[in-house]
Amino acid sequence: MKTLTTINDCFLWRKQKNGFVGFVPTMGALHDGHLSLIKRSQSMCAFSVVSIYINPTQFAPGEDLELYPKTLDADLDHLNTLGVDAVFIPTDKEIYPDGSAGLNYQNQLFNKLEGKSRPHFFIGVTKVVSRLFDIIKPTHVFFGEKDAQQLRVIKQMIADLKYDIDLIPCPAVRDENGLALSSRNQYLSNNEQKTAACFYHSLMNVKYCLDQGERSSIKLKEHFKNGLNKCADIKIEYISIACSITLNEQPELVTGDVLISSAVFFKGVRLIDNFFYQSST
Repeated sequence: MKTLTTINDCFLWRKQKNGFVGFVPTMGALHDGHLSLIKRSQSMCAFSVVSIYINPTQFAPGEDLELYPKTLDADLDHLNTLGVDAVFIPTDKEIYPDGSAGLNYQNQLFNKLEGKSRPHFFIGVTKVVSRLFDIIKPTHVFFGEKDAQQLRVIKQMIADLKYDIDLIPCPAVRDENGLALSSRNQYLSNNEQKTAACFYHSLMNVKYCLDQGERSSIKLKEHFKNGLNKCADIKIEYISIACSITLNEQPELVTGDVLISSAVFFKGVRLIDNFFYQSST
């Protein structure tokens, strides 16, 4: 595995590679969800490169930038075991040579769902992802559906900025209790993670009600909240039922392809999860 730390390293490495180059951007603290993206890249592309960079521009003041898990040695062990072709580990100065300046881009998806709670977030995400695209020049990029809005935002950015990159969505990976894998899960003990799985089960209760023919957004959200009432330590930030393409909220009846998504706080840790649903009405 080639370790790249500078833009010039990446340019020289990329210049020697013909064929599909798959890219998995990460902030480290790798888990089985990340590894599933890498394996998908390896199954589709001649070469696969992973970036490890904790991007400061997607953290607001008071968020967990300084506390974010850092497990570089273990991450590199995972990547070596998988036989990844290259890993890019840049410094802040390499990514943002002029401070936090960079791409000035927004699209209509920024201020919905997650963007309402974290208006800075997608500005920071698109800054760093576009910068990484320009450096690595992948043919394919792999994102998980756990971060469904991020996936949609990046897909729109690729189209708007005319990147010649195929975005490949990959299913969320869950633990045996159903909790979606996330680097921030490391903030929770094993027992706390088991308790937090009621978040996923409450979402699955919404899916069950949809399968039974319930189409009232209000009633479906009530079912979700009732499911979480069993866990007093979980506080709901939002529950959304929105068009899966535009992310526009469906305030009354659920129709077409929808994204049911939510953010909650548990023991001070912010968790997100979702599922897609195709309604026949």
